[in-house]
Formats: sequence, C-alpha cells, structure tokens
Amino acid sequence: MKRVRLIGVTALLVAPTAPAQTEQQDDHARRIVAHSEAKHIRSRQNLLKILSAQPQFWPELLAVAERLQTQPAWLLNVMATESLFDPSARNSLPGQSASGLLQWIESTAQKMGTTTAVIRRMDPVNQLGLVEKYLAPFSGRLDSLADVYMAVLRGFIIDGKDETVVSPLDNSRKEQRIYRLNKWLDLNDDRKITKGEMALAATLIGRFQPHDPTSPHSSRDLRSPLPAPSARPDRKTVTRSIYIRSPKSAE
Repeated sequence: MKRVRLIGVTALLVAPTAPAQTEQQDDHARRIVAHSEAKHIRSRQNLLKILSAQPQFWPELLAVAERLQTQPAWLLNVMATESLFDPSARNSLPGQSASGLLQWIESTAQKMGTTTAVIRRMDPVNQLGLVEKYLAPFSGRLDSLADVYMAVLRGFIIDGKDETVVSPLDNSRKEQRIYRLNKWLDLNDDRKITKGEMALAATLIGRFQPHDPTSPHSSRDLRSPLPAPSARPDRKTVTRSIYIRSPKSAE
C-alpha cells in the first residue's frame, strides 16, 4: 500500500503563508504523518487477527455497508481510527468508558440495549451488528467518509460541508470538554475540529479507499484479503476516543 505523501498532507492542513512559516508547518505535518503511521500499522495488525480468527467478519462488513447504503471502506477507516480494530479497546483517559470498535460511551451503549462492559467482551462480528444499529438512522445519507465519521461523532449536524465545525460548537464547559477529548483531530491546531479534518485523520490511519471496478488503477478490492503489514512488536492498544452522541440527541 502506498504511503500518504507528506506534501499532500501539508497542502490540506495549511493555507499559503509566508516562507518563514514553512519549516514549522512542515514539521507539524511530519508529526501528524508519523503519528498516523504507527496507528495505521497497528490497526492493520489487529484487522488481520480478526480476519484470521473470524473470516465471517469480512462478508458481514460488506453486508452491513450495503444495508446502510454506504462504502465498506469508510466504515473500516472510522473503526481503524477509533479503536485500531481492537474490539476490546477502552478509552484510557480518566472517567471515560468508550469501548469497542466504534468506542461507544456508556449512555450510547445502554440506548442500544447493552453496556460498554458487554461490548468489550463481544466478538467483532457481533459488534458489527451494533455498528449497523447505531448508524441505521443515517442510512442513505452516508455519502462520504466525512459523513460516516460525522454520524459517529455528532450526527445531528451530519449534513455539514468539510469546513463545518464539529467541535467546539460554543464556549460551554461541555463543548470544551468534547474538544479536549478529541483534540488530536484538530490537525491544524486552530482550536476547532472540522468535518474535513475528521475525514483526513481517518484517511491517514485507515487508508482504505472505495473500490472502483471501472478503474484499472483502483485501490485494492475490499472483497479480497488484506496483505500483511510490516512486523512490529505487539503492544497494548490505547485509544483516545471521540465523544459519541446518540443519533437522536441534539443540543
């Protein structure tokens, strides 16, 4: 799989500026790519483990995406970003309960008829059922990776454009807390997270692209197995979850 080009990331993260700022901007982009590379490798290792132990995960993922009228690549990118494909992952920050492939918080889990403790014990195939249940209200509106991630993060503003601010929405303590939990998604450090930044972060980590059967240069067909990534030492998965809201809630 081709690595994400640094120059492309820089262009997306920063606007044209004076030459004196170029070095600082390039350094910022390099840190983002390095951070994403480590997560990308770990996520692929975990996904390969899932596919080896539970080969039914792949066809079920494709079926869920079809029922949600979206692309399996976009679901994969969001799961890779949120949990690194560790179904038992739990947010390590104090007071946080977010768990599973999509890092559901406790209140969201209970609205789906379960708990975060139960989710962490669920196998990946059964968790796909929760992915579908959670995203079902947005079926037919998940037209991009940004839409899918927005539905997971703040579904009540799913229809925004790439420049739409996701967090913080105001200066309230709650919104500032949500921003702090998700600050790593603020790729250009301007103290606001946009829909486009969310999509870019998920692209850098997941690196799945929708398969175009009409193009001879299309990315890997998602109906084929994944190649093994470079071997790296195994280590405990640590997640920094997004703040997941109920699709029916609004502020």
